[in-house]
Amino acid sequence: MAITMVESLSKGKLGDPLLCEDLYVCTEDFVAIVDGATNVSGKKMNGKTPGRLAAEIVKATIETLPREISLQDMVSTINDNLQHTYEEIGLKKEIKKHAWMAPTASLIVYSDHHKEIWQIGDCQCMVDGKLYKNDKIIDDITANARSLYLEAEIKKGKTIDELLVDDPGWRFIQELIQQQYYLQNDVENQYGFEIINGFPVDFSKVKIIEVSPTTEYIVLASDGYPYVKESLVESERMLQEILTEDPLCFRIYKSAKGLTKGNLSFDDRTYIKFTVKEREK
Repeated sequence: MAITMVESLSKGKLGDPLLCEDLYVCTEDFVAIVDGATNVSGKKMNGKTPGRLAAEIVKATIETLPREISLQDMVSTINDNLQHTYEEIGLKKEIKKHAWMAPTASLIVYSDHHKEIWQIGDCQCMVDGKLYKNDKIIDDITANARSLYLEAEIKKGKTIDELLVDDPGWRFIQELIQQQYYLQNDVENQYGFEIINGFPVDFSKVKIIEVSPTTEYIVLASDGYPYVKESLVESERMLQEILTEDPLCFRIYKSAKGLTKGNLSFDDRTYIKFTVKEREK
């Protein structure tokens, strides 16, 4: 089948493409979004945040994969490349000691050969109006904990404007988010979840969405869009409404992160809409 792009946007919350931890892939065989995880270590690796480093490795790997590759072999190849990088930059011991040091990313991929969408982590997709999310209980816990903390700060006299400059709610949940890294790819844990981080994935937990020959359109999006709609304009409109009405993202749309004064949004965001049709013979 032939992949035809309809519309797309990838924009970092800081406005600098080089600092954006969302990356995307569009080839004849694959369409993918890679969402590098927010930096909770405060450190950079090879001059990049862990999320950006992970996203670059995943993107570069997918761009070289053969058309027929399976989900399992794709993840294995990505993990091999991540592990090679960990070895190169001397990160293996750090990761063993502190799990949150591992560069980590969510990934959603459309494979044209398999006619499937593979969803690992919290990227989203829409197929002919039907939305597929991959929410985690653990995200609700951290988002609600931050929301509670900020509500208390406001009750004590802080203003929304003050909290947009300095968010103590984020600092409050940062250790909790670091703890999440120990639960990555842990299928037996009640809070475990699948993610790309260089370590084995339980494929029984990976969401696979079949794409039929009659599918009219597909949308892939990172979680920088609170609400994914059928068009980029509508998705952007919904995002801007949240940023206007609830910029801290702690009431209408609860998140572990809110808007910081001077930033463009609360998170990096990527949206890709495309069609798949039979190739001409």
